[in-house]
Amino acid sequence: MTIDALLPWYRELLALHVMSVIIWMAGMIVLPLIYARHVAVAPELARGAGFVELEQGIIKRLVNPAMYAAWGFGTLLILTPGAISWSADWWRTKFTAVLVLSAYHGALSIWRRALRDGTNRRSAVFFARVTLVPIAFVILVVSMVIIQP
Repeated sequence: MTIDALLPWYRELLALHVMSVIIWMAGMIVLPLIYARHVAVAPELARGAGFVELEQGIIKRLVNPAMYAAWGFGTLLILTPGAISWSADWWRTKFTAVLVLSAYHGALSIWRRALRDGTNRRSAVFFARVTLVPIAFVILVVSMVIIQP
């Protein structure tokens, strides 16, 4: 099913989708680095340094809205006639990668709450390493969309 009325707005929808994804990925890359710093300081110093408020602000004001916008504009692009060649396989890989990124987003929220509540069991090294997850998936998604193998 497509919606013909979206066709004149294709370029605008695509631009908004790409902007949303860039902001979403930026937030998901920077958050684990902040978490790594948070873990590296004593709990009473972390709260005093504003880590909890910073992490919550990034999730609530940046990462969550950007994810919702990316999904929303992506859905509108799917409904735009001719935007996707459904007979090609690349879109399945992209969609699976977006689902994994959404799950990673959820993990970031869970880890943030554990840090806030003092129940975190992950190390600074763990958080520094998981920064690579969204980077790897951005490479995969962009390759699928641009190259369309």
